[in-house]
Amino acid sequence: MGVTFTPVTTTIAPARHFIAEHGEKLMRYCGVSVVNVLTGQGLLALCLTIFAFGGVVSQVISATLSAIPAYILSRRWVWKQSGPDSFRNEVLPFWTMALIGLVFAVSAIAVMEQFTDSTLVLMATSLVAYGVVWVAKYVVLDKIMWRTPADAAST
Repeated sequence: MGVTFTPVTTTIAPARHFIAEHGEKLMRYCGVSVVNVLTGQGLLALCLTIFAFGGVVSQVISATLSAIPAYILSRRWVWKQSGPDSFRNEVLPFWTMALIGLVFAVSAIAVMEQFTDSTLVLMATSLVAYGVVWVAKYVVLDKIMWRTPADAAST
């Protein structure tokens, strides 16, 4: 009865390949996400506490306004796209993904508001809801929407 070990190199190689291919871009995407979270959560807190809007209205306002810098930073800094924006191929799909995140967040907040009106709980609910679509959004942006010629050649 022997014990079989998988060599470390076979489990590390795919991770190295992923980091080599996506590492820098993924770090920029994380940076944009930090900016987007800070902007969105700041606007959400402002709408909830200062303006005393309900959670759903506050979430819609914060998502709508924070999507603007997220799009600009994603397009220009993360995926290094230049030239004119394409409404059909870039803006519309980006806002559609933002809308999907918004639907998750609004649904989660609407449910959570049945139990509490705590600003911190509603903000945490928003973060979790947006976290659900974060990875899928990266894949769509990277492999479909802002795919570079080098990316297309490797597929």
